[in-house]
Amino acid sequence: MKKVIVFGASGNVGRNVVKELVQHNYEVTAVVRTQEKAQQLSELTMNHVIADVQHKETLCGICDGFDIVISTLGKSVSINDKSKSSFYDIDYFGNKYILDEAKKSKVKKFVYLSAIHAEKYQHFLYFKAHHNFSELLITSDIDYSIVKVPAIFSAFLDVMDLAKKGHLVTLGDGQCKTNPIYEGDVAKVIVNAIKTPFSIIEAGGSRIYTRKQINELIQQSVNPTKKCRHVPVFLVGLLLPFIKIFDKNTYDKLSFFLEVTQHDVIAPMVGDSSLEEYIRMRVSH
Repeated sequence: MKKVIVFGASGNVGRNVVKELVQHNYEVTAVVRTQEKAQQLSELTMNHVIADVQHKETLCGICDGFDIVISTLGKSVSINDKSKSSFYDIDYFGNKYILDEAKKSKVKKFVYLSAIHAEKYQHFLYFKAHHNFSELLITSDIDYSIVKVPAIFSAFLDVMDLAKKGHLVTLGDGQCKTNPIYEGDVAKVIVNAIKTPFSIIEAGGSRIYTRKQINELIQQSVNPTKKCRHVPVFLVGLLLPFIKIFDKNTYDKLSFFLEVTQHDVIAPMVGDSSLEEYIRMRVSH
């Protein structure tokens, strides 16, 4: 039985990865920051390590004895996340520290969850961090798989909160397209990638939506008494420099959102799950 260590295990994708690995009879260890997060995963695996990539001394020897490393580690894109660390701190340096340990421990395989088209938008910190780590992994001596997705369903939980309050807006005309993928489907791609040597795999959901369609779907499902309004892109662009002065964390996230919503971000259709059903289940709970 191959031994796998999963970083970012308590996140929306990471939790599904742990579940998928267990179903495929891997011996799984979850890396979490607190005992509370370990307890939340206890129904899936009792094997855990408490460590924090922002304190790299806690990672010393963490990959010893493991055949495979999977990292879904990344700073949350949620506006509600108030952590001070940057995308580069977590998505690049955090994963770099993991890779350094994996190399020392002679791990055979490293699977990394990244963002599609990261190489095109390196002037944004989110994409730059993902691209630069991917390049670092590719040039290492470890067999790698890099899974690149456009967006996961849980990224729209903040959008649902805005819709409940009647504050949901669409930037511009909302005609740019994307095909988000359910995190459980991403987990299947990641686990399958273990057996695909030296690969870059793009994976999206089974349906393509415009940004306007996604927002209207969420608004109608969450609070149909309210309407989703449109805000001109140039107006948000004018506000961003002022936001940067006072809150760099929020600036990085809003810059990221503004950029991705103004381009088609579409990956090969892999996922089976429906965004409509995901939203319905969230609303019913």
